[in-house]
Amino acid sequence: MKLSRLISEIVTLEVENFKDTDVTHAFSDSREKFKNSVFIAVKGLTSDGASFAADAVESGACAVIYETEIERKFPNVTYIKVPDSRSVQSKVAGLVYGRPAEKLRLTGITGTNGKTSTAYIFRHILNSAGVRCGLLGTTEYDLGKRKFVPSRTTPDAVFLQRYLKEMTDNGLRQAVMEISSHALSLHRVEDVMFDCAVFTNLTQDHLDFHITMDEYAKAKTGLFSDHLKDTGSAVLNADDDRYEMIRASTDCEKLTYSVKKEDSEIYIKNVRYLKQGMEIDLTFFGESYTLGTNINGRFQSMNISAAVLAAHKAGIPIKKIIASFSLPVTVPGRLEKVYEGAYTVFIDYAHTPDALQRTLQTVREFTEGKIITVLGCGGNRDHEKRPIMGKIASELSDQVVVTSDNPRYEKPDVIIGEIVEGIKGSNFVTITDRLEATAKAISMAGDGDVVIIAGKGHENYQETDGVKYPYSDSNTVKNLTGVNY
Repeated sequence: MKLSRLISEIVTLEVENFKDTDVTHAFSDSREKFKNSVFIAVKGLTSDGASFAADAVESGACAVIYETEIERKFPNVTYIKVPDSRSVQSKVAGLVYGRPAEKLRLTGITGTNGKTSTAYIFRHILNSAGVRCGLLGTTEYDLGKRKFVPSRTTPDAVFLQRYLKEMTDNGLRQAVMEISSHALSLHRVEDVMFDCAVFTNLTQDHLDFHITMDEYAKAKTGLFSDHLKDTGSAVLNADDDRYEMIRASTDCEKLTYSVKKEDSEIYIKNVRYLKQGMEIDLTFFGESYTLGTNINGRFQSMNISAAVLAAHKAGIPIKKIIASFSLPVTVPGRLEKVYEGAYTVFIDYAHTPDALQRTLQTVREFTEGKIITVLGCGGNRDHEKRPIMGKIASELSDQVVVTSDNPRYEKPDVIIGEIVEGIKGSNFVTITDRLEATAKAISMAGDGDVVIIAGKGHENYQETDGVKYPYSDSNTVKNLTGVNY
């Protein structure tokens, strides 16, 4: 597109050395190399992209959008000063790549827990009904012809626009995204509008970034107040404490799911555990249905309900939705069974107090023997939740093995000590090395027992002192048991 058209679409403070050239790419990382591109110098939390503007020009930028000051300017480059470079990058990238978000029916999912499960289940329903659906989430980016494991839940604004364009180029017309509170606060989805927005729940997490629960909740409401189309729909967990706040944030159509309120669009009446999954008795707009699935967990019945309502709004008939669950649904690292023999081993991404409590309560419902939990907490994150999670684990498990989980730049034993502060009983041991801790938990398991390895789920690394070392809970269990389940 012409640079003049791009400039006309954004608020500018000053334009220098204007030359109306064709812009074919946008980027905010000066290490990328694109000819005829616009570089967006984002002022970050720890660095300022304006410091790398000269590098970006060497990488092919013909224009630079910036917020602060640039020391070295080139005469053949257009410099565009804006009030806020971070908030403008989504619009700029969207314009350069042809507004791909407008060519997709977008479903966005936000909440503390359940985003990944709900996204995978939603995509499963659509794909089973013959509707190809892209996915951008914590464990996978599926762009139609290309899949890979991402480094963050929601991509930054420029990469988001590129990925949406790749989806449309690959023939997709539907996509589902997990929307993190960081993404909303840092304008990663600025100017992206959704046809359906889903709220799963809100519990303590990310207070290292948001400081208070009220600020955390306020960030989440942004998906519904600022990014939902006037014709869009909000799918809401009516049982959550923040439900009324989320509901009041939008004037759009609201659909609710619940285990407590019978007048909800989906009301979960009963959950029965079977050897290979569970059956859910529910009402859908007042009509009764039974849904059978390989997925385990009472909390998953809520995620399934959210996905069903979102799929309904995407145009999938309820009979096709129910039928889709006759095929197995796989959600990596979410109460994922990785070994089954005399005892069973699950890995789960539970890394918040609420998620851990839900997981352990669910597992207790179908466990004949003991529950043995391997637990750690990530470094350089919310300190307050560590003793809370230790307390939950010790109260809801028969035995706890406290260990490491991505210590980052903290000392693992300090993190372990903070977890142990919340444990009042003596049903725990501490083993710093995660592999040894997992081996210890498995050695303690007998007939009918369940081992839960919590915290990392799908992750395939252990981060220490800024380095990500290869590590997988799933592979560790398979190596220790000698069985590839």
